[in-house]
Amino acid sequence: MSDLPKRFITGFILALIGIFAVLYIPSPLFKAGIAIISAVAVWEATRLLDKKYSGLEPVLTAVTGFFASLSVLFLTPFLSILIIFLYSFYVAHKYYRIEYLTSLTFSLVYGSFFVSSIGLLHEIDKNLLFVLFATIWSEDIFAYLIGKSFGKHKLAPTLSPKKTWEGAIGGFLGAIVIGGFTAYSLKIYDAYIPIFISAVLGQIGDLFESFIKRQVGEKDSSNLIPGHGGILDRIDALIFGSVVFLIFYQLRC
Repeated sequence: MSDLPKRFITGFILALIGIFAVLYIPSPLFKAGIAIISAVAVWEATRLLDKKYSGLEPVLTAVTGFFASLSVLFLTPFLSILIIFLYSFYVAHKYYRIEYLTSLTFSLVYGSFFVSSIGLLHEIDKNLLFVLFATIWSEDIFAYLIGKSFGKHKLAPTLSPKKTWEGAIGGFLGAIVIGGFTAYSLKIYDAYIPIFISAVLGQIGDLFESFIKRQVGEKDSSNLIPGHGGILDRIDALIFGSVVFLIFYQLRC
């Protein structure tokens, strides 16, 4: 099977699983599931950086990421920060190099905090996740279709050679329209601001992960998802958007 049909089928299945989980899984179990996804994201980020700084211990770091995520989701983010700093220092002091400390701290914050925002958003209002999904998924689809059909001007050739300004603009407009329509349908009329910001930062989230991969010469964060690469490849834009939604609605509470 070629990459495009495989990507479509896998993406469709993942979308169905995500929608089912949001609708039917109780918030505590949903958050526990997000902690597991956080651990995988931490493993992928650490695995990438381990190619440049050997000895980062991706599996042990992923376990630490799981507990750091649980701390964010169920207790307090301050405990999570303490866990991250202590663990990063524990590993880094053996090599006595600042690169190990910063790499581990980054991987854990990126995976634990950013991914955990999805669980916290579910706790506030699960319908917000449907608006978020509609915004980011439609942006991804429209960016691909417009970029494939009309893309001529490279957006960031060093980070992602296939992305174009035409695709980025098409993705942004698609996200605004579909995300806005979803928010209107669900009567979440104050979501237009985070939708707009997420339509921008979602694409930056994609480039952000591409920056990490290019630094270590990798195309994908892992090969866990057929046709898509890894967890981070699938949710890099989503987690940036989720953080935007979370900040907006926490400030409104």
